[in-house]
Amino acid sequence: MTDPLYEMLWDCAQCGAKGLLGVAHRHCPQCGAAQDPDKRYFPPPGQEVEARHHRYVGVDWACTWCESPNSAAAKFCVNCGGPKEGAAEVKRVTEVPAQPAPTEVPRPPLAAPSTRGPKQPSSSLRWLAVVAAVIVAVLTIVGYLFVSKHDETAQLVDKAWTREVDVERFTALTTSAWCDALPSDAYQVTRSREQRGTRQVPDGQDCQTVRVDMGDGSFSRRQECTPRYRDEPVYDTRCHYRVNRWQVLRTDKLAGHASLAPAWPQPLLAAAPGGGLGWSGGVAVLGAERLGSRREAYQVTLQSAKGKQWVCAVDATRWAALAEGKPVTLKVRGTGGAVCESMVQ
Repeated sequence: MTDPLYEMLWDCAQCGAKGLLGVAHRHCPQCGAAQDPDKRYFPPPGQEVEARHHRYVGVDWACTWCESPNSAAAKFCVNCGGPKEGAAEVKRVTEVPAQPAPTEVPRPPLAAPSTRGPKQPSSSLRWLAVVAAVIVAVLTIVGYLFVSKHDETAQLVDKAWTREVDVERFTALTTSAWCDALPSDAYQVTRSREQRGTRQVPDGQDCQTVRVDMGDGSFSRRQECTPRYRDEPVYDTRCHYRVNRWQVLRTDKLAGHASLAPAWPQPLLAAAPGGGLGWSGGVAVLGAERLGSRREAYQVTLQSAKGKQWVCAVDATRWAALAEGKPVTLKVRGTGGAVCESMVQ
């Protein structure tokens, strides 16, 4: 058994008859005008009329001579006798889902027409135009200052350096991780069930009735459903444990200027509990200390004849090559910032 078909509706443009049936009324029952397939529309939901005894044979074709719609089974136009050859199918209607009605915004009453000539722009509009012009001008100036550069000569007035060394201690940490990522050297392990995430699981369907124009004055109805999902918690085993790791205990720092040659701090490492350096058979014991990462930074300070100063970070090689008290040429942006990479001495 096939699904039932229902009548599309159309309105007669000749006599104004409304709600004529797309299949049963191929011509207006009041004035005899031919049905215009472009005027077909869906009836309001719940007011569908079944097209009884109608057999669907395809989309109507529009006569190229008189534009009358004809059944797909017809070889010649029933209105003027024109041939089907070369005729195009009629345009089908796509149903647009109902949208909530827009909120009406009350409009102010219309003012009486003025007899004083053309209306001049309001002061608020003139003010907005002035503000917009000022903003454009400011943005143009700022953009120019960022892009433009000029050469400047400055004196290298200071050279500074810093060097840092981390001191690490072998320490017992209390932490946790999912048990599938448990370190092999973990100890004192306890476990608990905790939520690790969520997953989507099927939770029914959301369905709606869709009406499809069949193109011959009838339409069909079908249910279109999309799966619905919900979030479901996913649980896993969490491991709480202790593990021995190197941790930064402190950072020793040295800093100086050109008068003091750069040097690395020499941290004193504490003895491990029980004496010794904290190593047993080549393996660190708790409380052992060692030297960790090293970092160094170098900078120079430049000063122009007008008293403007710039501080530039440089690498160790360039820092050593630059001489304090000597002039330096560099590029300076329109905003006043130095292009440190352009320094030449």
